[in-house]
Amino acid sequence: MIVSVIILIGLLLAIGFIAGRSQDKYLFLKSGLYFFLMEITSSVALLISVSGVYFLMVKLLHYDIRILTFCLAATFIGGIINFYFIRFLKLFKNSNSMLVMQVEYYIQWTTIALTLYQFLTGSSANLKIFAKAGISAENLDINELNLLVLPLLLISWISIAMIKIYLTDRGH
Repeated sequence: MIVSVIILIGLLLAIGFIAGRSQDKYLFLKSGLYFFLMEITSSVALLISVSGVYFLMVKLLHYDIRILTFCLAATFIGGIINFYFIRFLKLFKNSNSMLVMQVEYYIQWTTIALTLYQFLTGSSANLKIFAKAGISAENLDINELNLLVLPLLLISWISIAMIKIYLTDRGH
């Protein structure tokens, strides 16, 4: 499993390295580090937003909140909180638009890859096809990915979009 993660991270960074290095040959590493830091801040933002929405809406106001509303509210609030974390930490204060763009692409590619993974491993028929082809049918739990990883990526995506708008609005 560790080897697989290292290979996938290496390939993700290789895409960034191949695509853009004329202005900054270490852009792919910087954006990889920023992506990693954003996932950490997104984790904290998700914890705060889920707790806040739950205690405010369910416990305090006794609102019969639907799961879709709960999840979207927690994700949107998490994105806003993460935006302020990023601004507080000044992650993108002196960065160029290429760095912001590449971090956004890392978020998008990871989200799309996990969505594709979910599609490919979502049915036992697909898993049988992989097993017949000699590819291990051992897979990660889709529900855990949906509950843990995708919300972090969505919060990061929301906050990076807010950062892009914020920087553009201020002429950066």
